[in-house]
Amino acid sequence: MAQELPPPSTDQPSQPPPSPSPPPQKPTPLTPGPRAQALLTLYNKTLSATLNSISYGAFSACFPHIAAHAPAALKAFHANFIKRLEGYAKEQFESLLEEREVVRRLNELEGLIGEARARRGQAVDKDEMIEAPTEMEAERLMEGYLRDVLVSERGALNARLQTVESLNAGLILRVQEQRKEMEELRGVLQKIVGDLEGAGREVGSQGEELAGEGREVEMVLNGFGNEGAAS
Repeated sequence: MAQELPPPSTDQPSQPPPSPSPPPQKPTPLTPGPRAQALLTLYNKTLSATLNSISYGAFSACFPHIAAHAPAALKAFHANFIKRLEGYAKEQFESLLEEREVVRRLNELEGLIGEARARRGQAVDKDEMIEAPTEMEAERLMEGYLRDVLVSERGALNARLQTVESLNAGLILRVQEQRKEMEELRGVLQKIVGDLEGAGREVGSQGEELAGEGREVEMVLNGFGNEGAAS
């Protein structure tokens, strides 16, 4: 009787566990471009000038007792203090540059400026080259130089003209008001003159009567005077 073979095993052969992926490499620092390098140079110069202003003489003046009894120790402390302060300032500045991605952004700005300059150079067609001033006609050259001046002067003259027109309008209104007042005053004077003329005519018609009454009064007075003299 044939011996039965065991059924094939469904279990796959054990495979070695996958090796862990290597840790990501630390990004290499960007190479500073011209603008980033100028910023770093300016910071280093400013920091050096600031630290140099903290001289040993000024530093020892804050600790006169130690400077008198242990000047060597104070000098060593001063040098160590300046060194640690410089290291701390540079460390903080580098941390700020990395946090704000200053170098990368300045390099991108440098690239954008370079691309813009290249595009501008490529966009200028040979047939549309800028004409040099020495090749321009005298009239065009003079117009180009005087255009801004003429526009400015025209604006100033327009402003003066508007001011004068406004003043003239005010003067015209004032003259019209004065004429109106003069006409009213003339009417009043004419009325007064008419009243005076009427009063003069009335006085003239009664003048003779008044003169006669005056003579009678005078004769009466003279008569009383003669009687008094005779008595």
